[in-house]
Amino acid sequence: MSEKVVVKSKMVLFTVMIGAFMSMFDSGVVNVGLPVMASQFHVDMGSVQWVTSVYLLVMSALLPILGTLADNFGRRRIYNLGFFVISIFTLFCGLSTNLPMLIVMRILQAIGGAMVMSNGMAIITENFPPSERGKNLGMVVTTIALGSIVGPPAGGVAIGLWGWRSIFYLTFVVSILGFVCSYYSIPHRKVVRSDRFRFDYLGSILLISTIVTFIYGFSNVNRLGWRNPVVYGAIAIFVLSLIAFIWYEAHHKSPVMDLTLFQNRVFSASIVAALLSFITMFSPTVLIPFYYQKVLGFSTEKSGLYMMAFPLAMAVISPFSGALSDKIGAVVLTSSGLFINTIALILLANTSLDTPVVMILIYLGMMGLALGLFQSPNNSCIMGNTPKDKLGAANGITQLIKNLGMVTGIAFSVALFTAFLGNDTTHYGLRFVQSTRKVYYIAAALSFVGGLISSIRNEKQHKE
Repeated sequence: MSEKVVVKSKMVLFTVMIGAFMSMFDSGVVNVGLPVMASQFHVDMGSVQWVTSVYLLVMSALLPILGTLADNFGRRRIYNLGFFVISIFTLFCGLSTNLPMLIVMRILQAIGGAMVMSNGMAIITENFPPSERGKNLGMVVTTIALGSIVGPPAGGVAIGLWGWRSIFYLTFVVSILGFVCSYYSIPHRKVVRSDRFRFDYLGSILLISTIVTFIYGFSNVNRLGWRNPVVYGAIAIFVLSLIAFIWYEAHHKSPVMDLTLFQNRVFSASIVAALLSFITMFSPTVLIPFYYQKVLGFSTEKSGLYMMAFPLAMAVISPFSGALSDKIGAVVLTSSGLFINTIALILLANTSLDTPVVMILIYLGMMGLALGLFQSPNNSCIMGNTPKDKLGAANGITQLIKNLGMVTGIAFSVALFTAFLGNDTTHYGLRFVQSTRKVYYIAAALSFVGGLISSIRNEKQHKE
């Protein structure tokens, strides 16, 4: 391999890492700015929360669609356009004069975000040999973790110095860098498109309906309750849309989501294991900050600092687990990761009011190490068991599963915790610990099931 090719390959990886970093960085800086935006626009937190919620909804709905389009029209084209769209509408987010305008700009920004996120792992898989896939995907997971670490403090500093609009200008700078790197580094590849390919409009509509109603319904469970017509109406539409989508896609010649991918048992097992890992990940992630602030009386800044134990540990282990999976395969690492995660959740479940904070940090760090051990090899296994002409579809499904796992994990953790806690406000600290114990045990059981599923799959990979 010539030096020129080596440098070009490194730039491809760097470009994908920019996209991965930006996804979490944007989320972190925007969340920090929500209270200031609410004050500036004279709206309540319920209204301003749509600045983040609408981005998640739109991006999740479009991930599988844009992944499939990239398989048929070229990954480079979609990926470059994604960075360009993000850059333009991120700039307009910073220039927004009212909340409705900001929300519309976030919708358009999310379209670009979906273009980028639905193709990153596919580009790495397509441009690097299988012997380097796990290592490179491990670097991407590390970059995602670093984005979640850097985003909130960077947003806080920027808002303090220049106001809330500056957080979008920060993302604009990152996205412009991504566009330049993508334009010059991602190689041109001839796309062989089937003559029978026709864009699946009805399938896309059914898929968007399925994803949006799922996320909207379950993300509002804790605010509105299970009996609210909005919640069970959304869930009912989700079920009907899902049934119609599966039936229609099974009979369509050019489906927007290729369900035949799930006929590969390794692919299916990897996707299910990934879903369970993200659900269990967000159980403590959403509840521990309340423990720090409501039970221990920590400040917001202090609790945020202590929450960094999780992503830091994940950032450290991910490159090593990815590189190791290139040598020994994914099964041992992924199943071990989920079993260790199970132990960490059980340890968290057995904390008391007298448990030193340092022990909780160790348990959270243990979870970060465990899930860092799992994610890179699991992603490598998914992409290694996907035909090259369907890498975009597989990438889109994988990123969608991440978002669905996050929404499900948060919704069910908070709903279960609220149900276990009840209305009795006496001895709040003790009742808090008792309630979270049950939630963590349930999460531990799910993680254990994920470990079992991961351990019994056959990881024979698709021939390159």
